[in-house]
Amino acid sequence: MTSILVRAVDWLFQMASLLIVARVFVSWIFPGQKNNQLVRFVYRTTEPILAPIRQQVRQLMGYKVPIDISPMIAILLLLASRYFVVRIIQTLLY
Repeated sequence: MTSILVRAVDWLFQMASLLIVARVFVSWIFPGQKNNQLVRFVYRTTEPILAPIRQQVRQLMGYKVPIDISPMIAILLLLASRYFVVRIIQTLLY
């Protein structure tokens, strides 16, 4: 049971990271084309993760950031969160 829970949580974090990477590529390949269903899905699922990070970056660094670094920060936060959540689950259930 524990390994299934750990794998499920791990999978969710991996999917979130992959969707963020997909969003970066979609924004490069299809800039401004949000009529595609796949593009809309990627933007709709990643925006709740990226918007707060983007807002914090703008507050900390001002509006002088030439590129959007929120995907990089989000992936790093997801990796760290994944590690801690999996460790907590393993500790609590073993």
